[in-house]
Amino acid sequence: MNLLPKNSSPANRFKRHQLSIVNCQLSIKLIFILFFFPVFLFAQLDAGVDDTINPGVPVTLSSSYGLIGTSVATTDDGVEGPFPIGFDFSFFGTVFSEFYIGANGWISFSPNTSSKGIREAFAVPSAADFNPKNCILGPFQDLKPNDAGSPYIFYKTIGEQPNRLLVVMWCETPMYSDSCRSLYVTFQIVLYEGRNDIENYIYRKPSCLSWHGNKATLGLQNANGYKGFAVPGRNATSWEVTPEMAEGWLYHPTSIDSFQVAPIPYKRIPLTPGNKISYGWYEGSELVSESQQMVVTPTQTTTYIAWAKVCNGDEFTDTVTVYVIPFIPNAFTPNGDGLNDKFRIFGVPPENITRFNMQIFNRWGQMVFSTTDILEAWDGTIKGEFCDDGVYTWVIFYENNKKTRVSNKGTVMLLR
Repeated sequence: MNLLPKNSSPANRFKRHQLSIVNCQLSIKLIFILFFFPVFLFAQLDAGVDDTINPGVPVTLSSSYGLIGTSVATTDDGVEGPFPIGFDFSFFGTVFSEFYIGANGWISFSPNTSSKGIREAFAVPSAADFNPKNCILGPFQDLKPNDAGSPYIFYKTIGEQPNRLLVVMWCETPMYSDSCRSLYVTFQIVLYEGRNDIENYIYRKPSCLSWHGNKATLGLQNANGYKGFAVPGRNATSWEVTPEMAEGWLYHPTSIDSFQVAPIPYKRIPLTPGNKISYGWYEGSELVSESQQMVVTPTQTTTYIAWAKVCNGDEFTDTVTVYVIPFIPNAFTPNGDGLNDKFRIFGVPPENITRFNMQIFNRWGQMVFSTTDILEAWDGTIKGEFCDDGVYTWVIFYENNKKTRVSNKGTVMLLR
């Protein structure tokens, strides 16, 4: 599970590792972990377990991404909730176990019913009745999270007590107004159990000067709106964030009614809804599939690289190796001595073998054995009767998702 460095194409990054993938198949995961894993403790891309097969056996490779959040549907300028935090969280000296989500980029610990419909950024602190309070703005600006492709907002509590985190994320959320709806924002707010810190990561916040002067607020304020803290230069002002300059901010409580605001390295938790993930597979530097799952039939040991992009932003990889045993027995002796008594094609784990079918024919073309279970072996009989000694032809085949038939065949000598 690895976080790829930003600002470099997947092909170039994979190419840099191609030599080590070929020559160091057993150590590549350790290399990736040593260099990348400390950057991101929650990366969850899993390429599956390694396989061992005979040449030409079809294998299904499937990658999975573990941190799938709970989606939240909302109306334009709406407020939804309450939702469980998953632990007790202290905010301005009051402990909360639930939170609310505002469509326009904020969460709160109060219902804020009068804030529904509010879309223009405001400077904190603000005691105005219609502005949200007891809230974290991350950033507050006019968004369209109920647009086509919704839901765009989701959350998840991750980790174990006493070090849990609540992550609330806006993933590729369209900005409002016809002139800016093709632009989208990606950011998240993270609450930490125990220390009550708040982290805010902004991956993308484009500039939309034609709507509300591009003003947005990055900050927080208390329940009555008399105490508020904002990121410098981000308090109802015009600003933008690009992926090349992604930002991280920490709000650390120093007393009941005070927070220290400080920049921190960008390290967004890779949470996502299932429909906001792009998948791919590489063999060396070559892209061989743009799907989450693919079927391969290698004739030699090959390492494949699973790739995923989360919310059109951070990228992750994991590797899986299909080991090919080049030797398929060309003879077997079903004489009951416990040695080489059965003939089979090798492929483990069996659940990764795709639509396997093996058929064995005698020299007159009569089928003497057939199975769809790669663990099942031929014992040299047909309908319980011993078959004659001699050469038999075996064929394996399958049909992939595109209805393409792939096969492999050979011969085996039966000797008693």
